[in-house]
Amino acid sequence: MCVLARAIPLVGWLLFAGIVQAAPIIDQQLTPTGNFPAFAVANDRTQIQTFTVGITGAITAIEVQVSREPLTVENLVLSLWSTDSAGLPQARLATESVAPTDPAFTSTGPRPLIHLDLTAGAVEVTAGELLAIELNSNAANNPPFNERYLWEIGGQYDRGTAYTQIGSFFFRQNEDFHFRTFVTSVPEPGTLVLLSTGLGGLLAYGWRRRRPV
Repeated sequence: MCVLARAIPLVGWLLFAGIVQAAPIIDQQLTPTGNFPAFAVANDRTQIQTFTVGITGAITAIEVQVSREPLTVENLVLSLWSTDSAGLPQARLATESVAPTDPAFTSTGPRPLIHLDLTAGAVEVTAGELLAIELNSNAANNPPFNERYLWEIGGQYDRGTAYTQIGSFFFRQNEDFHFRTFVTSVPEPGTLVLLSTGLGGLLAYGWRRRRPV
């Protein structure tokens, strides 16, 4: 019994190692500081940013650096897409939306990072896979331009490309939109083996200690 009590910290450590592997972490991002322009997200145009997955696992969230105009009433819709051989959106994998009344939009200072939770979608991804973030909205884009969303753009992300889609046409941008992706990584096989071996060994030892001689 005493031996098992001393082994409890080891069991806790093994379990902690497995949990750490499952915690969401930032995978890809482009979030430079400074003053940057922004492109409209509205009912007449969609903005797209492709990115290359760096960690095998499940995408749990995406953040985009977006602001809204004072009279915006329509939701902002984010969709995650697979891409075709040309690097353009092919099949929708997940969708999430945020209302213009979300408290994040009321922050002052730099354009906020808007968090969109994709946990329910559980999109499994593989390192090296090219995916696309698409932002769209039914918001009007007419003068005086006070109902739309604005996605910040500027700087270079070397593992993807930014596009503006108007109708069926895609216009490639020279710089990239600001975003972050979060991935829950798949535990390494070695971690799972360590956990299983450790627990199995403790159980076997306890059984042998309790067995009558």
